[in-house]
Amino acid sequence: MGAGTRRKMKFSVLMSVYKNESPVYFQRAMESVLTQTLLPDEIVLVRDGEVPQELQALLDEYAKNPIVKYCPLEQNVGLGNALNEGLQQVTNEIVARMDTDDICAV
Repeated sequence: MGAGTRRKMKFSVLMSVYKNESPVYFQRAMESVLTQTLLPDEIVLVRDGEVPQELQALLDEYAKNPIVKYCPLEQNVGLGNALNEGLQQVTNEIVARMDTDDICAV
């Protein structure tokens, strides 16, 4: 690879959201991903069952972003099962797993 040629690493971010998540932390986590110099090709957001309206409003807003795949599950199935559902949706071999209170730093 020559100088000045930059290869984009293809990767996905996978996050599960459920009713007890903090909307503030979730928003911080999402914004930290979306403001990185190296963006993921996709962010897979799995809603694990029904969530409060404030959290749902954030999910709806982020779902409008073309790199976000929103996967709402009607019933709460637990973190492991929700993440397995999300893994069925990712298209890249490399998957960065985040919790809603994780922050990406440059």
